[in-house]
Amino acid sequence: MKRDITDMTHAAFSVWLTPIIDCSLFESRERLVALLAENADRDVLDTEFREFYEGYCGLAFELEEPEAQLLSILQTRDTFAPLQERVAAVEAVRKTSSAGRIAKRMSDLPLITDPEPEIEVRELPDDVFRRLMETLANWELFAAREKIVKLQKTLPSVEGTEQLKSAFFEFFVSYLELEQFLEDYHYDPDEGLELRPEVAERLERSVAEVEAGTAELIPLEEVAKKLGVKLKCTR
Repeated sequence: MKRDITDMTHAAFSVWLTPIIDCSLFESRERLVALLAENADRDVLDTEFREFYEGYCGLAFELEEPEAQLLSILQTRDTFAPLQERVAAVEAVRKTSSAGRIAKRMSDLPLITDPEPEIEVRELPDDVFRRLMETLANWELFAAREKIVKLQKTLPSVEGTEQLKSAFFEFFVSYLELEQFLEDYHYDPDEGLELRPEVAERLERSVAEVEAGTAELIPLEEVAKKLGVKLKCTR
């Protein structure tokens, strides 16, 4: 985030918000709500949850870069005291590092320095899985997003702009709470899916290049540096 959002006009802030509040997570959530109301079976819900989870990862990608600055703004304003308490509650129970959360969303594998998720989503009984879907579909994040959308449509004013920014911070904190909630769950959205022929061919070619010694490999140290983690010997 190149600019402090506290300096943005109503129009500029609305533009900045667009990729965040228009990501696919919110369309998937609407479909999930409808499926739950129809008492859809496990297979149908599982298919939609794949879309929901990938939408969540997309939202997380949009918020990764500005997260540090947003947290800093939250901590410096007395008006955000209730939100500060909620952030503190999240940080008090978090088990994973920032780099670990990013790695998990990218590969569904935790860093060796982070604990593995305790709950395997695909092994949940149908009734427990349905309750999980209901919990996620009713998360405060979605009501906070609707509030943002309504405020975006109001006529620009100093008060209206401040209300819009405050609504976004409520949305942001609810996202942090969702992220913390999901860290206990292991879910691979690609599990059980067949590889497209062209992807399978590319993987086979890559494996062959590695075995032949002609592949350009990225050193583990470089990967660790990009993720911001320190390597340590486990032997």
